[in-house]
Amino acid sequence: MPNKSLILVFILFALLGWAGDIKADRAAIMKAERDFEAARANKGLEGWLSFLAEDATSLDAGQPIVEGKSAMRERLQKRFNPNLLLKWQPVKVEVAASGDMAWSAGTWQLCDKSKPEGDAMATGKYLTVWRKQEDGSWKVVADTGNEDPTPQKK
Repeated sequence: MPNKSLILVFILFALLGWAGDIKADRAAIMKAERDFEAARANKGLEGWLSFLAEDATSLDAGQPIVEGKSAMRERLQKRFNPNLLLKWQPVKVEVAASGDMAWSAGTWQLCDKSKPEGDAMATGKYLTVWRKQEDGSWKVVADTGNEDPTPQKK
């Protein structure tokens, strides 16, 4: 019969390794979030789309569900405005124990590039679902957000 202490040590190392992978995956998602925002800012619509999986789903407020990157491109081309700057900050990232799916949540601001820095036209929150690709990178498979209420003028 194997030594129980040796088995416990093996299990502990396996669990620590597993937790280490999840920690690394969280860091990878945070980096992907920063890279995603930079790609959108620098390359516009195509930068945005470059972070989406081919089978991505969009759940935009007040719009029908859109499935597939090409359908998302078609819808976004109609309303994409290069004069608007979308900035976002992830607040929380969670990775599934399996290590192949994750989600991020955070806040966003939509600004007009012609207005003073920090003057947001709209703000809100978002939830993005990520799936690890075969090459180890992460791609967006579902995305949704909502806008904060407009403050009441006094």
